[in-house]
Amino acid sequence: MFGAGGRSIGSMGRKAVTWLAAGGILVMAAAQTEPKYAEATEMPLDRVADSYAIYQQVLPSGAIEWSNVPRTQWLLQDVTTAKPLSAGCETSEISDLPKAVTPPAERKAEWDEVVADFVAHCHDRYKLNGNNLKLALPVHLLDKDAQSRYWKGVAGFMPPKSNIMQAPPTPEEFKGAAGLHSFSAVYFNRNHTLAATYFGMGCGSLCGNWAWVVLERKDGAWRPLPWVRVRTYS
Repeated sequence: MFGAGGRSIGSMGRKAVTWLAAGGILVMAAAQTEPKYAEATEMPLDRVADSYAIYQQVLPSGAIEWSNVPRTQWLLQDVTTAKPLSAGCETSEISDLPKAVTPPAERKAEWDEVVADFVAHCHDRYKLNGNNLKLALPVHLLDKDAQSRYWKGVAGFMPPKSNIMQAPPTPEEFKGAAGLHSFSAVYFNRNHTLAATYFGMGCGSLCGNWAWVVLERKDGAWRPLPWVRVRTYS
């Protein structure tokens, strides 16, 4: 699973639920010890323009839960998520890109290029630059210490029996936000016309949603494709 930041999926002393849209299977991912990740580096220049164009398109979209709830700011981890160093890039878990996405047969060849990029870079973690994110609302990048403060502020919340879906209140320091979001690196085909990123939002120990987003560039704009069959909830 992807992680690295104030917490990682599967390392919080609870279980995450992965939903397979095809077949309606539920898989419980058990908690793990805290894994180690690669050091964060600057994003390669040949990835910058398209990666940030995709992040800007996906963050306010309806790709995951809580995209349309009231907020006055976005909270985003300041480094992209990645697979831990102990996990092989070619050995896929059920929520990894090769198994989580099913392209149509006629587009498998170009999709295989995206998967090859994932295999080559699944451990890479990139530092994000908030100046490259141009959205209607401000985007605040949280470093590891700020992420830890956020998670500490929402940890331990138990919703009332009358509303078991109630989310934890946002910590005072982060008022105006709704969840802490994260992105993986963006993985591309050779022509940068097809791409995928792992997008997530956490809002508490039992509050969050993570999913791959697949996009194609058409008429100069990145547009989502309905190829994803796996989502993770907590």
